[in-house]
This record gives sequence, C-alpha cells and structure tokens, in this order.
Amino acid sequence: METLFQDLRVSFRRLRKAPGFTFIAILSLALGIGANTAIFSLVNSALLRPLPIERPHEMVALNNATEKGENEFPVHSYPNYRDLRDRNTVFAGMILYRMAPISLSHDGVNERVWSYLASGNYFDVLGVKPAMGRLFTPEDDRAPGAHPVTVITHASWQERFGGDPKIIGRTILVNGRDFTIIGVTPKGFYGSEVGYRTEMWFPVMMQKQIEPGGDWLEVRDTINAMLQARLKPGVTIAQAEQNLKSIAAQLAREYPKENEARTISLSPAGLFGSFMRGPVRGFAGVLMVVVGLVLLLACVNLANLLLARAAERRKEIAIRLSIGATRGRLIRQLLTESLLLSIAGGIVGVLLAYWLVDAIMGFKPPIDIPLATEIHIDGRVLLFAMGVSLATGVVFGLLPALQSTRPDLVPALKDDASVGGYRRSLLRNGMVVAQVTLSIVLLVCAGLVLRGLQRAQLLNPGFIPQNSVEMSFDLRLQGYDDGRIRTFKRQLVDRVRALPGVQAAGLTNYVPLSMNINQDSIYIEGRPQGRAGNAPVSMHSRIGAGLLQALGVRLLAGRDIAETDDEKRPRVALVNETFARRFWPAESPVGKRISTESDQGPWIEVVGVAQDGKYFSLSEDTALMLFTNLRETDGSFLSMVVRTTTDPAAVVASIRREFQQLDPNLPIYNVKTMVEHMALPLFPARVAATLLAGFGLLAMALAAIGLFGVMSYAVNQRTREIGIRMALGAGGGNVFRLVIGQGLGLTLIGVALGLGLAAFSTRLLANLLYGVNALDPVTFTVVTGLLFAVAFLACYFPARRAMRVDPMIALRYE
Repeated sequence: METLFQDLRVSFRRLRKAPGFTFIAILSLALGIGANTAIFSLVNSALLRPLPIERPHEMVALNNATEKGENEFPVHSYPNYRDLRDRNTVFAGMILYRMAPISLSHDGVNERVWSYLASGNYFDVLGVKPAMGRLFTPEDDRAPGAHPVTVITHASWQERFGGDPKIIGRTILVNGRDFTIIGVTPKGFYGSEVGYRTEMWFPVMMQKQIEPGGDWLEVRDTINAMLQARLKPGVTIAQAEQNLKSIAAQLAREYPKENEARTISLSPAGLFGSFMRGPVRGFAGVLMVVVGLVLLLACVNLANLLLARAAERRKEIAIRLSIGATRGRLIRQLLTESLLLSIAGGIVGVLLAYWLVDAIMGFKPPIDIPLATEIHIDGRVLLFAMGVSLATGVVFGLLPALQSTRPDLVPALKDDASVGGYRRSLLRNGMVVAQVTLSIVLLVCAGLVLRGLQRAQLLNPGFIPQNSVEMSFDLRLQGYDDGRIRTFKRQLVDRVRALPGVQAAGLTNYVPLSMNINQDSIYIEGRPQGRAGNAPVSMHSRIGAGLLQALGVRLLAGRDIAETDDEKRPRVALVNETFARRFWPAESPVGKRISTESDQGPWIEVVGVAQDGKYFSLSEDTALMLFTNLRETDGSFLSMVVRTTTDPAAVVASIRREFQQLDPNLPIYNVKTMVEHMALPLFPARVAATLLAGFGLLAMALAAIGLFGVMSYAVNQRTREIGIRMALGAGGGNVFRLVIGQGLGLTLIGVALGLGLAAFSTRLLANLLYGVNALDPVTFTVVTGLLFAVAFLACYFPARRAMRVDPMIALRYE
C-alpha cells in the first residue's frame, strides 16, 4: 500500500510538471468518455432500465404475427384477449391496455389529454401500489359503463391539480361525463410502456365513454389493444410461447375469418412489444458504435501522447533500469500515471455527460403523443463511466508502458535520440493512421446524412407542403352525436372556405407522413383471395371533398371525391398510381370495385387515380394507397388541411375563430403549417445528422490533436538530425517540406483506409440517405479535402518550429 501511495505521489507530481500534456490527455479522454456516458444513459433509459413494477423480468409482451413470423404488431382484439387470458396455463396474469386521448375539463379549462384504457387487473398484475387512495380492480371492470372512475399519475396530481390533498373523490369532466378520481399512482410510474407518458387510467369497460362512437369490445377483428402477461414461477419464455401458439391455432380454427394464419410471439415488455424494440435496439446500437469509435480515438490519442512522453523519458528509464529498478516496477509506475489521467478524464467526462444529456433531451419529435423523454444518469451509468475510465487507463496505458521499459540501454544512456528514430515511432505513426481512419469514417457518414437531409427537403412527397396548414380535433370526445357531427363538419368547411386568402379546405382522418400506420386488407372483385392472411395490405385514408386540392395532390384520372358522395350513395374510392399498376396493370382502374372487408364485399367503386406519394416515411418505397370518402358521421381524430394564397400562419387565427364560434369548448391540437409537419418525417435524419456531425467533428479534432502531438515530438526528437541537415546546406523550405510531408503521408494512409471502411459502413445508413448514393463522390471528396486541410494545419506549426532550428545549437543538443 505504501508503494501504491508513493506511485500516486510521483505520478501526480510528473503530471503537474507537464500541464500541456496533462490538459490535452484529460480533455481527449473526457470528450470520449462523456459522449459514451451520455449515449449509454439513453440506451439505459430505453432498453436496460426495468419498468417500475414488481419483478419486471417476469413481464412479457404478446405480439400478433403471421404463422411465418412476419408482420408482427403488438395489438390484439378484446375477445382474443379474453380467450388467451382464460385458456393459458403459463401466466400468473394477463393485462390489456390501449392508449386513448380524452377531452378533459376542469376549472373551466378544456384540454386534450392522453390516457390508458386498461383491464381491471392492470395494476394487480404489474404489482403497482397506490400513493394515495386506491387503484381500480377487476370489480371496477365488470359491466360496460358501470364504473366511471379514474386513476391519475403522481405528476398529473402535482402539475394539473396542484397537489390537492383532497384529490381522492374529486369529480372531473371527461368527454362531457363525470368521472371520480379514486387513486394516485406512485411517483415515476407512467404505465407499462417505456416511451409513453400517460396521465390517467380508465377501466376498459368504460370504452364507449372514453372513445365515443366506437364499440370494439365484442368485435374480434378489431385489433387495437396491447397485451402483457406475467410468467408463472419456473415457466420460460419458450414454454409460454409454445402454449400461446397452441391457443392461437385453436382460435384460428374457431374463428377463421379473424384469426386464420395468425399466431403469437413473445418479447420483453416495455417497448410496444417487438414493434419498437428492434428499431430502438438498432438505433441504440448504431449510436454506441459511433461513440465507441470516438472513445477509441480518444484512447489512441492517450496512448500516442504516452508514447511520445515516454520518448522524452527514455534516458531516465534507462538510468533507473541500470541501477536496479525492475521492469515490472516501472510498468506499474507508468500505468499509475495513465490511470490517474483516465480517472480525471472520467470525472470530467461525467460532468460533460450531464450537459450532453440535457442537449439530447432537447430533441423531441414533433408529435401530439406525450413521450417520456427523461434520461437519467443513475448508478448503472456511473458504473459504466467508471469501468470505461479504468479500462482505458489500463489497456491503452499498458502498451506505451511495455514499449518504453524495453529500451536499448547503451544508446539510451548516450541519449542518442536519432538512432532508429523512424522504427521507434512506427507504433505512434500507426496510431495516428488509425485516428485518421476512424475520423474519416464518421465524417463521411455525417456528410452523407447531411446530404440526405438536404435532398429530403427537396423530395416530392406527393403533396405540396408550402402554403398549407393543418389542425386536428375530435368531435366524439365532446359527446357529439351523428347529427351534430354532420352539421358541425359542414358548417366548419363552408366557413373556412369563405375566409379571405383560403384557396381550398378539406377534412381527413389521416394526413400523409404522420408517422403512424393506417392499413387495411384489400380484396379485388372477381379475384377470390383464399385464406384471410393472403390478402395484400394498403395504406388507407378517408378524405372529404377538397382535401386533395388542399394538400396539392394531382388527380391523374377519373374524378375526385365530391360533396355528393355522402352516406346516401354507395362508397367510392381513389387509388394511387402504384395501387393501379399492382391490380390493373393493363387497364384503367376507374369503375373497378374493391373491398376492405372480404372477397365477398361490401364493394367500393374506384372513381379516380391520384399521384404517388410518401405516406409513412420519406425513405419508404412506393406504397399502395387507398382514399375512400369520409363518412358524414366520422367525428374522431379528424384533421383539417387548408391551402392559402398567402402566408398560412397568418390564416391560423382566423380558422381558430371559426372553430371557437361553432364550439368554444372544443380542444384544437396539432396546429401547424404543412412545412412544419414535414419536420416529423425528417426528425430521424436530423437527429442522426446532428449526432454524426458532432461526433465526426470531435473525431477530427482528436485526430488533429494526435497528429499535432506526434509531429511536435517528432520534431523535438529529430532536432539534432534537422540541425545536421541545415548545417549541410538544407534550407528552411526543405525542412518545412520534410515535416509536412511526413504528417501528410500518415494522413494519406489513414484517408485511404478510412475511405475503404466508409464505403462499407455507409450502406448501413441507407434509410436516412433519401436518394443520396451511399458512395456519393461529392461527400467523399469534400470530407477528404477537409481532413487534409486540418492535417496540414496540425503539421504546420511543428514544421515552422523545425524551420527555425539553429544548426549550432542543434549540434550541441543535450
């Protein structure tokens, strides 16, 4: 122990005597460790941190899939839930829940709030205890509409209700009906999904009151609710899945229309089943690889600096070995220095991580659904940072320590610094090449994503975002019946169309690129489909008259949806070009009939063809799209799109006034221009571009620091050689070219290796490139030029110092 304290004291003094070296080493490590800690915090919050429930490892999510394992979605029907719950032998309990927006009125304020509809055993199965009052139970979920009660989150109690100590028993108005608050959940509990932050829970038997106009509790082919279950003690996931597959096969035989060719798969709970877990894990994996490369660069920088510093101490180490010091003792001393540097870098890196986490939390997708965006640096994250710090100190301090304690004693004692200089610096040069290689990979990836983002803003999404605005509302949540819905919608559209500056206006239940899936099976008249699972699937949007004109979608054949296409006439539809080519490649689709229910109808007549567009994401291939006429009684989740002849933002206030005059209590949400709407599909690319660009520039800075350090020490090491060259007639320009050439030579090797690696790596970013080639020559050329420019600057100052070497002083050098 005394020897350890002695090593620490000696190491601290040596680092204090070299403040420049110490500062650069700590800064390099802090940047690498800080970036890794921040990203690991994100991964920890999304994937590793357990749900705040009892024994979270026992909870699994049930996914609805085909027998081939394709098209997995985490949603099921309520009748199937009952059968799965009652027939299984592997679960201690199974819960059902569904996200549901509500219209909340309290203290004279009307707001749209997100909630859960949940089965009565929801809290019991999760093992959640109330912070106040009680949580609802199966007794509250027996009969439809019988128990208008709600449970609220601790955050909602504090923020929305001011922490009212008498909150239990208080009545609130939800969708125009009184509900009684019976309990408050523990602090930090927001439900059974990691990313969704609800405010309230309602028994699923209150479905008609929470989702007016809908009645899906007894409809087996309406799959819209998620399921989770708790494994019985001793039951494995594989055993549970086998039991559920057997039940799914029974249901397929009993209800072939709804369940044929369907099965069940299991996945860990908390990320919407397997639907989001794969993409989140993939995105997190890419981020961890990127920051891992940055950390590797920082560690290579540390090793390079330690090697260069060891070259200065070569004579000291040789003397200590000559007078009896063991090699193991010297390695321990040098490792102590590198560990001190890594621990200091880790401490600064954690402080930097707190700032980076705040910056990451600033990236919030522009959607109406409340997401849990909190990222915490907890004990697991701090342990990760500590482990990374110690690992970098040991692993990347060991190689310099091993090399520097193996000198040729006689030349070292004579301080012959030029003998074999190139071979001795081979390892340091190799590390610089590695830094350049890694940094160019990150910069090329960042450049391609930035180019893709630039190209995406110019893509034709199939509609014209400029000069249009959207806003959403939900009439069913306000208790509107069919008659009031018809009247309100007709008056609203007429009033808005009459406003100055309005060119067109229309209603829809789905605006393109809203990043949600609205699909239906497609059946073509005269073409028997066979098994239900074989039907092709198309995106589906219900639209009112004027909607395509408001969006700026071109009609290519036939006619548009008209005002006269009401419920008194047969339903009609428009299809896009891809839909028409898929089903009627050699003939006009106008006049053909399709169904979204079965190959026996009811039938919908195709009256027109619209241009292709982007419907779910900008990176999607051409997709099938079906537009059917909006029913007069459709009142849930409606959006109005308005095209203007002037700045659309200036018309928003006028449109709001028309809403308020028709219903002053109707909450309006998702109000934005369509240009702002485009920020949603571009969000993944913006995040990726920002992160990759930030890490790429960081990597380039680390590479420049490493190159500067190597060239500075190379000049210092070759001072005598440079003096001899100048004494023999070499000019300052020759010396300048010598040093610059050595640095740019290392850069050239690193660039060549980096471009080859980047050519392979960029293929992994295909979904974010939006039409930009993964081998885009402009990006590769610009990044290469930028890196050479930075490398030249990193070599310039050491080269200038070499030019000013006095030959007489150099010949007497030490």
